[in-house]
Amino acid sequence: MNQTLRYSLVALLLASASASLTVAQQTTPPPIKSLDQALKLAQANSPNLRQSKERGLRTQQTINQILAGRKPQASVRASYTRLLNGGSGFGGGGAAGGGAVQNPFPVLLQTTPPGVQPVQLPASSRAEATPTPTPAPTGGGGFGSGVDLNQQSVSLSVTQNLDLAGVIRLANQLGDLELEVQALDYKRVLMDTNFNVRSSYYSLLRAESLVRVSEAAVAQSQEALRVARSQFSAGTVAQFDVLRAQTQLANNQQTLISARNQVALSKNAFANSLGIDPGTPVELAPPTETKEKDALPTLEEAKLIAAAFAVRPEARQAEISLTKAAKNIQLYGRGLAPSLGASLSANYNPNPAFISNQTTGSVSLGLTVPLSDGGASKAQTEAARSDQRAAEIQKEQYRNGIKAEVQQALIAVKDAHERAQTAWGAVEQAREAYRIAQVRFREGVDTQLSVNDAQTSLIQAETNIVNARYDYLTALARLDRALGKE
Repeated sequence: MNQTLRYSLVALLLASASASLTVAQQTTPPPIKSLDQALKLAQANSPNLRQSKERGLRTQQTINQILAGRKPQASVRASYTRLLNGGSGFGGGGAAGGGAVQNPFPVLLQTTPPGVQPVQLPASSRAEATPTPTPAPTGGGGFGSGVDLNQQSVSLSVTQNLDLAGVIRLANQLGDLELEVQALDYKRVLMDTNFNVRSSYYSLLRAESLVRVSEAAVAQSQEALRVARSQFSAGTVAQFDVLRAQTQLANNQQTLISARNQVALSKNAFANSLGIDPGTPVELAPPTETKEKDALPTLEEAKLIAAAFAVRPEARQAEISLTKAAKNIQLYGRGLAPSLGASLSANYNPNPAFISNQTTGSVSLGLTVPLSDGGASKAQTEAARSDQRAAEIQKEQYRNGIKAEVQQALIAVKDAHERAQTAWGAVEQAREAYRIAQVRFREGVDTQLSVNDAQTSLIQAETNIVNARYDYLTALARLDRALGKE
């Protein structure tokens, strides 16, 4: 490969890479920066929400199919019948079988054989004229001769189910109930989606806060190691103190590495919870001061549980299940009910063979009374009664479950708030203890081990306040979910 060709190939590869980078930059979605933005993205992209919408649309189409039974059913039929060898009348042979080959050149015989019509003499040469016989008509003399047996017809029929037993009406009512169930299910999925987004959002903020705690600990350990080395050089501390400082720094660096990797995992999980590409960039602003320091608001359990019963979609779904079961009992109980239908038909035959009217019509009213279905309706009714009993059990189960969720969420809120109150005081104490340990070590009064212990206590206190803060926010989100808030 010569030098010029090599340079040309390198230039082409660089241009291609630059173009690919440009396209990648153009298609990279904007970063997620706030909770409101995340909630909007989740509501637009969540697979669970989209599937719930599709279930609602499918239910609506099923209702439309049911309602179609109330509307007239119309059909048009056109036919043309051509009889082979039609000139021989109905007395001829039948049509050839499907596998027979029909001759396109049939043998044609003369209708009037020679000698049938004698020579006529002039009338003047005889006393009385002999009448001339009339030749037989062409086409044979069988039954139906001279009649066109090739028939064309067009018919139109309209039928109407009168729904005498009200089966369609009941089915439509069941469809409306199912549509309401799907709407409630969408609300439930939306509540779950919003809670999952909030929970993953707070998990990411927690991870980022723990990174800052670890970064501060690494910085403190680096400073402690610098001081220990300086003290060792001055001969005021032993090498053991330097080794302890190095060990503490290495441990904190390990914790920082894990914390940073946890942030990457949390960002990936947060984007995935929105139903978008997990590689979507996330750049959340540092959290502002939260209210876990403030006094806990009054949370009356009885009122909150009553509010949850009134709002939660699961409670309404349990009520609808009971109503549906009662409707199904009625529906299956009418399995042997009589049915009534009306029909109107019209027929047009442009070339009738045996009737004088080209257009005919009929109106009919049909009543069907089933006598027996082998016990199928009875079995379906008993199954519907079993569904009704199961729906009653489910209703009680849902009420107990809703009550338990509210109570558990309240306990979690109170627990996180109390831990946060304690953690704030512990952080201040740990910071002061660490400062004192550093001073004592510089003055040669204490060892590096005391500094390490004080720093470990401070890291634990700062970790506790981070966990308590985001446990409190997550518990509030869980309480909103338990109360049926979106």
